[in-house]
Amino acid sequence: MHTNVTVIETQKGLVVIETEVTPSIMKRIKKAAEQKLGRNDWAYVINTHGHLHHAGGNSAFPKTPIISDKTTSGDWLKHTLSSYKGRVGHCDYLGVNSAIKLLRQNLAQEKLTEVQKETLRRRLRFCNAIRQEIMAGFEVRNPTITFRERNALDLGDTHLRLIYWGDGISHSSIFVHVVEDNMLVGMGMGGGKGIPNFYGKVTLEGIGHAISVYEELCDKNFPIDIMIGIHSPALNTSRQRFHHSRTYFQTLLDDLTRAKQNGLSLQQTKDKLSLDKEHAPMRRYFDQPKNISEIHLKNIDAIWELLQKEGSSNSQEQNN
Repeated sequence: MHTNVTVIETQKGLVVIETEVTPSIMKRIKKAAEQKLGRNDWAYVINTHGHLHHAGGNSAFPKTPIISDKTTSGDWLKHTLSSYKGRVGHCDYLGVNSAIKLLRQNLAQEKLTEVQKETLRRRLRFCNAIRQEIMAGFEVRNPTITFRERNALDLGDTHLRLIYWGDGISHSSIFVHVVEDNMLVGMGMGGGKGIPNFYGKVTLEGIGHAISVYEELCDKNFPIDIMIGIHSPALNTSRQRFHHSRTYFQTLLDDLTRAKQNGLSLQQTKDKLSLDKEHAPMRRYFDQPKNISEIHLKNIDAIWELLQKEGSSNSQEQNN
């Protein structure tokens, strides 16, 4: 996996968004940034969420405040790294083990030039070093400053607005808006290229909050000249993903609410709102992974269950 690390130079110190997969990798990036900028006054670390390849290098900043939303914690990461099985699982998840296997296969090919061989050897040494560090385990730092929906940082000549996305909407919980630069840093720029799906404990309130955030990011009065996705290798200037994701969530929520009001069963609703029938137009919004229909149906299941609970709760209140 490749994660973008963004360093912002401000009057009151340096801010880094994401800390890569391990402390040793982040220490190299940190040193390179300090040499490039001629300073080492780190003001804040920002984790968009708590995955290993976004917060694994937090301990490279032992005294710097770490900011994230209230749902982000390194505790589950600490637990995973505490067992051999968990560490192997992380190496698999990050693609480290498969990369080592592939690099070894490529090195065994004939007719490679010495330059090609050395490039492959260097990459293999790098992947082996990552695997070794993960398998040995390392210190994980939790966020030291958390917030619920919004946070603002005044760094003198630069102001950062931290925007929480919504419960269970994505692994990435935060967008970072660099006000003076009209720059936005965050996950996949609107749900990525694939169809949006839910992670963790999604709520109707969380879905509504995500829709409102999408609307804000799509508003022409919200100045964005450049966007940095936390995985995408290219800079982006289009807000099209925000429009598509906002439309998808709102349409799904409205149509499911209407289906329940009309007395349809869950299966009838899934048949009616499939990507082959009424919701077919939404296929054009996203890339077409093999499991796009499966994800869509799981989203229907999740929202239907939330609407059921809301209906039961309202009935209980009326009875009381």
